[in-house]
Amino acid sequence: MSQRGRSFVVAVDSGGTETRVGCFGLDGRPLSTALGPAGAAHHDHDAAANLTSTVRSALDAGGLTPTDARALVAGVSGIARRGSNQGGLTPAAAREFYPMPWLDCPVVFVNDAVVAHRGALLGRPGVVVVAGTGSMVLAIDGDGREVESGQFEHYAGAARHLVFDVVHQLLQERATAADADLLTRVLDHWGASDVAALRSTLLDLATVDRNEAKRRWGALAPAVTELADASPVADRALRELTDRTASGVLLLAPLVGGTPVPVALTGSLAQAPAFRQRLRTSLRVPGTTVTDLVPTALGAVGGAALLALQRLGLRTGSDVVANLRAELPVATVAPA
Repeated sequence: MSQRGRSFVVAVDSGGTETRVGCFGLDGRPLSTALGPAGAAHHDHDAAANLTSTVRSALDAGGLTPTDARALVAGVSGIARRGSNQGGLTPAAAREFYPMPWLDCPVVFVNDAVVAHRGALLGRPGVVVVAGTGSMVLAIDGDGREVESGQFEHYAGAARHLVFDVVHQLLQERATAADADLLTRVLDHWGASDVAALRSTLLDLATVDRNEAKRRWGALAPAVTELADASPVADRALRELTDRTASGVLLLAPLVGGTPVPVALTGSLAQAPAFRQRLRTSLRVPGTTVTDLVPTALGAVGGAALLALQRLGLRTGSDVVANLRAELPVATVAPA
């Protein structure tokens, strides 16, 4: 059904696994959504085509006319932030890398952690932990200053790093009878009959595209978090990861001001209950800034939509936030 003549904004959240796009009316009401493959350039060779085709699919799904778009804000993994030393595509370079000449409106690219922070905390000072295919810990203070833990040479690790740890323990033959279910899941995932065969299979990854190999490793993370309460190997690996994550949070928390400092979690790994439970414990370090794990108000697409609406000078009160929470069926886009 055509919605020609209806003004809207486009919100994008794109990482190493998927791209989510939402089109929203100027009151925050969702008009259409689409889900496509990874749009992060450092995780997928077809990133540019994946992101731009998912945006087109979202417009098509809603019967929306590109000339009616008033703003697009895209949070993309790997986009460099102002003042950061972590590198990545600059926002200006991103506009060229992800061309959308059919949109006649301001197009803004920011790091995906920025839209995650805005969605999770609705502009309040605090820290957001992004952990999924990639990882970032980002603080934003009351003056809007952004600092990520990487600026202190800290990196917590993402889904694949959790799996690296688990597999390393299994290859070192540290598994016990309590790890039997985990070992079975790992062997089945790699198509290996035993630990010796697993070693050979992993060495054969030398011939596999690096991005594809990272995806294969990361795909095992849900099994690790699912079994963390039963498997000592999974528990150790997850606690190591949450300890490293907590280190990043506690590096940034003093910069936020006030106490307790709100900490929100986003991303497939960070939102796993086993991760959240262990992170809460990892953050309890005597003498450090007190933190408080809080629920996310909106997802990253909602955060991008808020930024787009605010760029237009529109109010984004509680009614708009409530509208942004509404859900629509998602159109799925095939890989480029």
